[in-house]
Amino acid sequence: MGLLGFSGVIFMPLLLRCVDPQIMATVLVAQVVVYYFSLLIQFGFNWSAPAAFARAGNQSEVAHIWHTSIRIKIILLIGLVSLLGVIGYFYFQSIAIYLIGFALLLSATAVNSNWLLQARSDFSSGVAFALFGVAASFFTIYFITYKVFSLDPLVSGLAVVLILIFPTSFLGLGSWWLCNRLYANDELKESNAAWHQMDALQLWENAPIVVTQLLQLVSATLGTVVVNELSDALTTNAYASMERLFNLIASVIVALYMAAYPRLASLFYEKRVDYWTQVGGLLKLGVSFGIGASVLFVFFGQTLLTMYVSQPLAVKVTPVMLIFTLWLSLYLSQHVLTGYFVFAQRNGMVFIVNLVILIITVAIGYPMARYEPVFWVYGMLAGQVVAVMWLIRLYHDDRRNSVATQNLREIV
Repeated sequence: MGLLGFSGVIFMPLLLRCVDPQIMATVLVAQVVVYYFSLLIQFGFNWSAPAAFARAGNQSEVAHIWHTSIRIKIILLIGLVSLLGVIGYFYFQSIAIYLIGFALLLSATAVNSNWLLQARSDFSSGVAFALFGVAASFFTIYFITYKVFSLDPLVSGLAVVLILIFPTSFLGLGSWWLCNRLYANDELKESNAAWHQMDALQLWENAPIVVTQLLQLVSATLGTVVVNELSDALTTNAYASMERLFNLIASVIVALYMAAYPRLASLFYEKRVDYWTQVGGLLKLGVSFGIGASVLFVFFGQTLLTMYVSQPLAVKVTPVMLIFTLWLSLYLSQHVLTGYFVFAQRNGMVFIVNLVILIITVAIGYPMARYEPVFWVYGMLAGQVVAVMWLIRLYHDDRRNSVATQNLREIV
């Protein structure tokens, strides 16, 4: 996931320089919408499955967890791809060809099994699959940049879509292929009626998590949609490129957290003090990323922005760059907060805390965006401040409970 983030940081400036601005704006806005579909297909399994893996007692149980997640996601995929096709046919006929690429992304999302590889401490396989995708993206960028073939605007837009989705698609399909080789014959033998019942139960249990992920995505990406409605294509491209840049950097931080997620699950159940120590280290790492970005901007900001995007785009986003870096410093706290309640099997609270964060984001961000569209990021920052305060409260509650438990043991 971190590799995907870094590759996206490189792709964006190249595409912004060689692709028509209106095509880029259309693709970036459409991509945000498709990401919502991706989260519906994942249905929270990237959070709940590693926790279930930590509680699994043997190989057959692990295989059952994986088979169940794939089965449910494929069912969701069929329904959502059909819906995407209907929406494209009736409302987006002019860009319907883009849906081919986005359907590939959704298919890869449905079978993505990288969480299982990470839970098995196999990080190299995921990196290898992602590298193949990055190489395919660079190959496609070469054809666009040097105009190896003459492409009409619609096909150029499809090429942009493929460039953006190749790394994730290769990772999803490759990780499924490897896990299928490992667990194809190990699933627990259950009757059709039994696994239908278990699927329904799993859907019910994961529903708050998937809604939460949608809320997280809205909190982090709604700005592109709002700015697109309140301003012109130039401002939309400027804001979308920065929002995507910082989301990609944030994805590197989140990747480190998700890589540690199976280990954190074990510590949460076995030794809570060590859990908070590990979490504290990851949060400090996130803050260091934000501080590093702030220092770079203070000393080299205008030069770096002009290199990353064109001068007209750089001018649009310069006033909010420091706010973006502050948001980056705090971004991991929302994911840690979500993970805490998933581990505690309090999925209802997972939904509540992320809804509160989104409400704060919109309540502050939208009035600011009405004044100046790129000021939406102030709402994003406010939402993360709420997450940090909530996380601090949980930490102190756990400490008090730990001290109370220790005192009770001494008395006994």
